[in-house]
Amino acid sequence: MGLTVAGVTLSLSACATFKHIQPYPSAPGPITVSVGSAPLSKMNELPLGAFYDEPHRIVVSGHQKGVGVGMMFGLVGVLVADSANKSAAENRFGGDVTRMATDLTEITRGELAREQAERKMADTLLPGAGGQLVVTPFAVFTVNKAGNARLYAMLKAELKGTADSEPRWSVRYFARAAGEHPIAGSDSWSVTGRYAAGIKTALQRAVSALFDEMQGRYTTERKTLAKGRFAYFADDVELRVIVVHDERDFVIGRLAVGDVMVMSGTQVMDRADFTFKDADFSTPK
Repeated sequence: MGLTVAGVTLSLSACATFKHIQPYPSAPGPITVSVGSAPLSKMNELPLGAFYDEPHRIVVSGHQKGVGVGMMFGLVGVLVADSANKSAAENRFGGDVTRMATDLTEITRGELAREQAERKMADTLLPGAGGQLVVTPFAVFTVNKAGNARLYAMLKAELKGTADSEPRWSVRYFARAAGEHPIAGSDSWSVTGRYAAGIKTALQRAVSALFDEMQGRYTTERKTLAKGRFAYFADDVELRVIVVHDERDFVIGRLAVGDVMVMSGTQVMDRADFTFKDADFSTPK
């Protein structure tokens, strides 16, 4: 499993919060939308051993080895495993990831403007008393055992409160680009134009999910067990998901896991990638 054992352990032992899957709050008055630049926190927003190219906002995970064994030796063992995996990933993927440099900020800004225009939301996204929505994009490669990688967009959205307060709303959206390729090589994500096209499509899907959320379109709640490959996981896993919107080819689902999990958030889930079965569990609050 690409997600670290440490993350799973934390999700079971910590005081769980579920802010990353909360519905959009009713904001009094219009809001402004901007694209943020804050990096991911290396303390709590990245799996152990993940390679993070901060300037290009790209995360590579799924390649990690020995993290579970490292945990048996306490904090020192975890830190050693983390450092070893990061170093190995940088040596293996760093050069190719750098060559895939694409301005995610500009892509996201363009997708926000396109969605706003298509939905005729100009009157609701103007400066005013409602607050400021900051949207920050990232790309996540998840490598499987065969060496191929899936590409996901992760979109963080925060509705700011007053200057000294916590955000009124702080969520994440994940969406996958089509295809599965190595990160390096002649038929890889680094082939000219492939990464740029893939991440643009994934960000478009994530931004569309955000706008559907803001317009109150996620009104159903169907509890399921979804089995498939989520961002950060190298293998298929089965997780609790609250489906809030159905389409012919995909569903929108909120993962019923705590915020401490790096893949927590609302997922754009292609039906071809997952199987779903009805389940009964307590709705996270």
